[in-house]
Amino acid sequence: MSSFTKPPLFLRVLGFLFRVLCIFAVDLVVAQLNTRVLGLSSLYPKPLVILIGMVVVLCLFYFLVSIIDRFTKYIFKVTIEMGNFLKFRKTAMLVIILGMYVGMFQLYSYSWFQKWTTWEELRSALHLPKAPRVEIQF
Repeated sequence: MSSFTKPPLFLRVLGFLFRVLCIFAVDLVVAQLNTRVLGLSSLYPKPLVILIGMVVVLCLFYFLVSIIDRFTKYIFKVTIEMGNFLKFRKTAMLVIILGMYVGMFQLYSYSWFQKWTTWEELRSALHLPKAPRVEIQF
């Protein structure tokens, strides 16, 4: 019998969600660096630019993959500590993570299209109905 006990399902789900968030963050950094490296093609020959890009990506992933786990654990710890102050901890932690995903979505939007996505754009892209307008009269 092993002395290792599995963490509860909720903590495993949170760990997975944070790991995915970190992967998105690393991808966003790599995409930005690729854009910068591609800008060098007007100054240097393309084979040299390709080599520079490959070295940059290799260095990033070599160091960032080792950091992702530590960063995930740190964010996870901070979120749990923030959740301890709130009445509905699990719900609060999921709302915090959802907010981080929305923020990551907006960063991707700005990175790829140089503009922030509005609620109306998102609503129409997902074919969501308009929220009913409620007027309160006294």
